[in-house]
Amino acid sequence: MPTPANAVYQFGQFEVNAASGELFKNGRRVKLQEQPFRLLVVLLEKAGDIVTREELRSRIWPEDTFVDFEGSLRVAVRKLRDALDDDPESPRYVETIPKRGYRFLGPATRPGELRSGFHSLAVLPFTNGTGPPEAEYLSEGISESIINLLSQFPDLRVVPRTSAFRYKGLETELKKVGRDLNVDVVLTGTVTQRGDRLIVQTELVDVANDTQLWGGQFNRTLEDIFELQEELARRISESLRPRLSPDEDKFLNKRPTENREAYHLYLKAMYYANKWSPEGIQKGIAYSKQAIEIDPLFARAYAGLAYIYILLGIFGGLPPSQAFPMAKAAALKALEIDDSMATAHACLAYLLLAYDWDWAGAEKESRRAIELAPNIPGGHYTRSQWCLVNRRPEEAIAEARITLELDPLSLPNHQLLAGTYHMLGEYDAAIEQAHKALELDSSFTPAQLLLALSYAYSGRSEEAFAQAERAGAFSEGNAQTNILPMGIGGIIYALAGKHAEARAVVARLSQSQPPYQYISAHGCAAIHALLGEKDQAFQWIERALPGRGLFQLNIRPEFKNLHTDPRFSDLLRRMGLPE
Repeated sequence: MPTPANAVYQFGQFEVNAASGELFKNGRRVKLQEQPFRLLVVLLEKAGDIVTREELRSRIWPEDTFVDFEGSLRVAVRKLRDALDDDPESPRYVETIPKRGYRFLGPATRPGELRSGFHSLAVLPFTNGTGPPEAEYLSEGISESIINLLSQFPDLRVVPRTSAFRYKGLETELKKVGRDLNVDVVLTGTVTQRGDRLIVQTELVDVANDTQLWGGQFNRTLEDIFELQEELARRISESLRPRLSPDEDKFLNKRPTENREAYHLYLKAMYYANKWSPEGIQKGIAYSKQAIEIDPLFARAYAGLAYIYILLGIFGGLPPSQAFPMAKAAALKALEIDDSMATAHACLAYLLLAYDWDWAGAEKESRRAIELAPNIPGGHYTRSQWCLVNRRPEEAIAEARITLELDPLSLPNHQLLAGTYHMLGEYDAAIEQAHKALELDSSFTPAQLLLALSYAYSGRSEEAFAQAERAGAFSEGNAQTNILPMGIGGIIYALAGKHAEARAVVARLSQSQPPYQYISAHGCAAIHALLGEKDQAFQWIERALPGRGLFQLNIRPEFKNLHTDPRFSDLLRRMGLPE
């Protein structure tokens, strides 16, 4: 049966509009030529069933215009798979049925099932109308809870906290917010606490037409915070679609805990942890542990604790050898309580990759996180890094781009894409992407350091030295507190041919004491490798291995000089990495 002229299909992150001939991914148009698009529509009409070559020929290439059917079909399938980021060896959407035809692997929303024109939403941080800063956790917490609830709807892209909360305290036109975040609808609100009462005023705005879709005021007690959040999410979703599916209704009725006190402690934990400051992270840990003590079955609090410990390990508050095992224990506990928690799967995936070197486990957990919540960046983030170390560069870039499409103002996601380009030797692209991160926050040290490195590998030594200086890479500070910038400074010296200066950096790094000696050993190994001092490089790599920080050993450009040495092949074999 031919497709109705107004048919709209949805699957995963994609939407197909048969009337306009357009394919969208997360609300953004994907270029696709006419024949591959018509091929997609025919496959969607019969999702789950085999569509024969003969039927495709009659529907897409009428005989009176046909020249080379088999060749044209192969080209159309390849272009379609490219547009969908689909792998013919492990397809998610388009499956080849040998000697017969093709099949679309569902599920896909059928014509008539999709009845709303709004598919993307940003929940801006609610304003604290109470006044005292200590009430800020409530306004932020309610905003984030709405994001978490609605993010579970598979056909609604909800901008994650990282990007949405960059507008906190800013007077920005909602149309600009819509353009910046590529969303149809924006929710704003104010939270005011008066005694034991919570008053929430909200407005849902169609940013394209600058019109209110819905607005409301809720007056509840603090004890009714769950009911308040559920009702808010329900009213928002009903404004974007005529009715909720049974699964969506189940999402909204599922509470993270029945203990209000534990929940408020969790909100405080996330409020402080997301400040990304040493003091905030420590408060986040403390409040998470209090929430867990009150409710030992509070899965989201364990997942939050895993996330905070990962931050602690990444930003140097604790060495990964201490922080990551605690993060893994918390993530596993969260999944023991609730295996459907996508954020816990994403945390576990990262830990299995970066610390345990469990490549199969990391792939499984990242795929599970994406399956449970395709519109949350965490699973895609780790999947990108997994693809990189497993020599799948195109997929690594594609997954990194997805994290930015989902969370366009996230500094870590900009850094992920820039770092992926750098690892693959695409230094101009890495420089461009690092600049985009620094446009968002000029003080973001990881992007500053990556930019300096990419300049150095591009042969732009003067720019590399100037950027590294701004990032503190040549600081004479304590080696314990300046290990990573110092190591990058040494790499830049080595690349510029300043061997004496590079060796001086090695001498300073070698003074690091436990537990940071593993991190400094990584820097020493990289500098010796670039200087062509292979024996010393391998000695320092062996010292770095117990810290488990070398999971990207096979792709880091610093170690390229070692690739032909049998000792390097032995290292990769011991780590289980592909050569």
